[in-house]
Amino acid sequence: MLRRSLMLSALGLGMLVLASCKHKCCRSDGSLPPPSFLPPGPGSTIPPANVPINPGAAPTLPPPDVRPSISGRPAPEILLPDPIAPGGTSSQKKSSDGILGGPVSGATPLASTLEPPIAAKAEKAAPAPSNGLPGFTRIKDGVATGGKPTLDGFDTLKKDGYKTVVYLHAPGADVAAVRDLAETRGLAFTPVEATPEKLGDAFEQLNKTTADKSARPAYVFADDGARLGAVWYLHFKTIDLESADVSKIRARALGLPDDSDFWPEIKKYLAK
Repeated sequence: MLRRSLMLSALGLGMLVLASCKHKCCRSDGSLPPPSFLPPGPGSTIPPANVPINPGAAPTLPPPDVRPSISGRPAPEILLPDPIAPGGTSSQKKSSDGILGGPVSGATPLASTLEPPIAAKAEKAAPAPSNGLPGFTRIKDGVATGGKPTLDGFDTLKKDGYKTVVYLHAPGADVAAVRDLAETRGLAFTPVEATPEKLGDAFEQLNKTTADKSARPAYVFADDGARLGAVWYLHFKTIDLESADVSKIRARALGLPDDSDFWPEIKKYLAK
């Protein structure tokens, strides 16, 4: 009996609480409000009504306020961007040559002011073989060599400022005739007998003459290339400190053959 009374009392208290609740969660019709995260039901519009979908034309910018300068100076120039053509690209024509542009046509003015190569200058200053100096070769600054000069060759040496001629001759050669040709043109004349047996003496006398700065420019010549190349081979190898291969190539260009009688004497001199 007591248990039944308690249950009735609790049921009555619950009904009283429900009757006094005013929240939306407890409506009299028993329905619940829709959740806020669900989309609106049928008949709704997105975006909301009375909101224009397509915006109107972009507002035009007001004209720049360019007022006349009080100081009398010209008004500052206003730089405006280039107009954009339809399609979103600039109306200016783009170059296909890259950032630096295309090649410059025509001759470059600077090219005419450049100094010519040193080798070109030396070749220009050197007398040509047609001037009576067959096989003319420049050995170093102030020293050249080649074949026996003709009459025009002695004139060329004098005109180009040479001071000395060195004649590497064979035994019994007519040295007096060559001396007259040189000295009548104001050239100092130095005869040197160059044979396989006297190769060492000829080499040392040649170095003594060409080392004298007062005697340069000097021209060294011979009747044949073997005599000329043998003496210069020793010079290349011992004075210029060239390798044996380089010295041989340079001496061969002057006329020293591989089977020359001078080679045994060359090896003897280098073996000392």
